[in-house]
Amino acid sequence: MLGYIDVLSEKQTQETVNLVDKLERVWIRRAPTPMDFFTVGACTYLEGCESIKKYHRHREVVNPVLKKHFAWLYTILLDKLSTVFGDCEIVDELGHPGFHVFGHKPNQLSDPTCRERFEKPLASLHVDIQYRQHMSYWSRYNNVDLEDTLSFTLPVELPENGGGLWLWDWLELDTEEIDKFNFQGDENKDACIKEYMKDADPRENKEFWDNGSLPMEYNAIYDTKPMVVPYTTGKLFYHTGHILHQIIPGYKLQEGDRRITLQGHGIKCDGTWIIYF
Repeated sequence: MLGYIDVLSEKQTQETVNLVDKLERVWIRRAPTPMDFFTVGACTYLEGCESIKKYHRHREVVNPVLKKHFAWLYTILLDKLSTVFGDCEIVDELGHPGFHVFGHKPNQLSDPTCRERFEKPLASLHVDIQYRQHMSYWSRYNNVDLEDTLSFTLPVELPENGGGLWLWDWLELDTEEIDKFNFQGDENKDACIKEYMKDADPRENKEFWDNGSLPMEYNAIYDTKPMVVPYTTGKLFYHTGHILHQIIPGYKLQEGDRRITLQGHGIKCDGTWIIYF
């Protein structure tokens, strides 16, 4: 399960960026300076996996702010998702879809060191299983599908040279294997990945796996290297979160470059997709 959906016009995309900047007061820094990585909204994989109480305290405060400013965006999002997946709903009991901001705050510029580091594969290779932090919520439904889950990214601002996602869509993981690639990690993750690739790729290209990086041309797809998913502003990309994936590092980042994306996940409950962050 993966594909694109046209969601926002150019005007709507810019309006979204303007509103994200306007809400700078609710941005949360997720990396020490000089690294500029922020989130907007209650984020399960960063807060809920650390403390579900902390997540819900943040959700109670920030959901009303997001709803006030982005109700129109959520309406469009749900309408577009429903054309592909059927009924979709955003509930107040979970964090509303929120934003990743890789880059500077409004009217500022990122430190050159930040840009240099963002050109390296800092994001982990992972699968999305943060839904496990919300089992108490899912339990209120009769039929909950935790096998075919949904993850999506809607870019609203991208660096001049683009951005995207690496997907190992040919690597099938069972439940036990998915645990090993949990975003929250396990110190043996790299060793596990190399073990899988040893079987999958007889060439055993060691350089291919150093530090989780991939010596490949930008936007290239070949052999057993991962699928490259290029992003386009206003166009949502979706996949099942159980596919191993990683954010593609920046490419020749410019001084004013930023990467801002709306992020969300979905679990199908009693026939309706519950969308959350």
